[in-house]
Amino acid sequence: MKPENEKLNTSVDGGTLTPEVRKGRDLLDKCLEAHGGLDTWRQFEGLQYTVINNGTPVYQLTNLNDRRAYIKSDLFEVGFDGNMAWAYPDASKVSGGSAAFYYNLDFYFISIPFVLKDPGVLTTYEGLTEIGEKKYETLKVTFRNDVGFTPDDIYYLYLDPESFLLQILVYSVSFFETTESGVLNTAKIYSNYQDVQGLLMPGKMENLGWKNGVLGEGKNHIREFKNIRFLKTIPNPQLFSIKQGAATEKVD
Repeated sequence: MKPENEKLNTSVDGGTLTPEVRKGRDLLDKCLEAHGGLDTWRQFEGLQYTVINNGTPVYQLTNLNDRRAYIKSDLFEVGFDGNMAWAYPDASKVSGGSAAFYYNLDFYFISIPFVLKDPGVLTTYEGLTEIGEKKYETLKVTFRNDVGFTPDDIYYLYLDPESFLLQILVYSVSFFETTESGVLNTAKIYSNYQDVQGLLMPGKMENLGWKNGVLGEGKNHIREFKNIRFLKTIPNPQLFSIKQGAATEKVD
């Protein structure tokens, strides 16, 4: 893919793009097209679905433009109003014990690769990788230091070399201080893709162990996504507002 002008041949910090970065951008574009295309994604204002987490249903709604969010289960409600993350009746019932960690956790994973077009996301081509007996096109994703709560996170996307669909995601999460930055120890397997209003969305994700490029045993962490639907307009944006009596956390 040749750059149409000189600006496209510079990095986000003004430096010259390396071949690996240029090819990474090209590979991400192929992945986006395989999943339905960024233009289709941008037609919608909202995304809603129900996550079945080990048998427990959790409803989630996210504004695709500003990432305000609302989550509801039988045990808690969680939201993000654009400034503060909140949990009701308290954050102790929420995964990780933090509304700021949890409010976009499932959304981010189900929305890859589209969210990788966010500002400050850096992509690099890592070549072909063999996992088991199959080879995958490999894309490394990092973040600028001024981006988000966890700029030290690292993702590796393993794409089918023919379809360019995302099949395996390996990642490190640096939100909690007890997590060693850059340690890759979890792989998320994407499967049961379904066409939802022109976009291919995963119906199932399963976490497996990962060590030195080898998939390990299952972690008994399976998420199924049901009733996925994109919304042209979000009919009830008041859901994002902080619920009275909720515990709150500032999101930078």
